[in-house]
Amino acid sequence: MSNLVRYRAMESLCRQNAVFRPLESWRLLAEAEMWHHKAQEEMAFRPGQCADVPFAGAAQTAPNAADESLLLAS
Repeated sequence: MSNLVRYRAMESLCRQNAVFRPLESWRLLAEAEMWHHKAQEEMAFRPGQCADVPFAGAAQTAPNAADESLLLAS
């Protein structure tokens, strides 16, 4: 399980570095893809145990319209 978390963290880190290092982005994105495949292999190896492990680079959910109207009213 800790391997899966590590693989996803490395994938996220590579993708983030690719944004800030455009000359190396091709290499960093290839490395991120490698970590992604390692994570998929880990999940396939341990079915059912990895369902609750979040992706390290997962986007946060956007607030709904009611939350935005409350922010604007303040």
